[in-house]
Amino acid sequence: MRFLLLIISMTLTLLASDSSQKISPKQLHVLQTVRDVAKSIPDKNGKTYENDLSAICLTESSAGTYVIGDFRHKKSFTKASLGAMQIQVITARHVSEHVKSLRWIGTLSDVQLAGRLLGDVKLSAKIATHYVILLHKNRTGHFYAISGYNGGLTNRPYYERVMKNKEIVERLVVEGKLS
Repeated sequence: MRFLLLIISMTLTLLASDSSQKISPKQLHVLQTVRDVAKSIPDKNGKTYENDLSAICLTESSAGTYVIGDFRHKKSFTKASLGAMQIQVITARHVSEHVKSLRWIGTLSDVQLAGRLLGDVKLSAKIATHYVILLHKNRTGHFYAISGYNGGLTNRPYYERVMKNKEIVERLVVEGKLS
């Protein structure tokens, strides 16, 4: 029985370490960009959310691999989830109303903003970081804040995927692949 448990444990360890090795240099670059932006935007208590934001990026777009989401369910491209952080135009506008440095977003048309969300990882990360901070400010607890990123009050399957990806991100940091 112990031998079987040892084999299962070793297999799970290999599978877990293998998942972080499947991340391409391009994905690592996107994740590092997200981390750098998130580290530069603390909440009112000085806390930053780079591991959470990196995990959300990995969950939402596979670290920039899939930059258009939900399009087949929407009538307009500008209503899709866009970019590395899968931000919708309406969400970007909402965040910009609460963040002085992002108010300029209000001067863009929906199409212009959609284009920026698709092509500008730093902008996507900046909006996402401020959004996570707003969610933490307006919700009770980490679970509700992270669940809210995916557009609901609670979303346990989404939260669990993000937390699993957070473990991958933390391992990448320990391995020196992300800082």
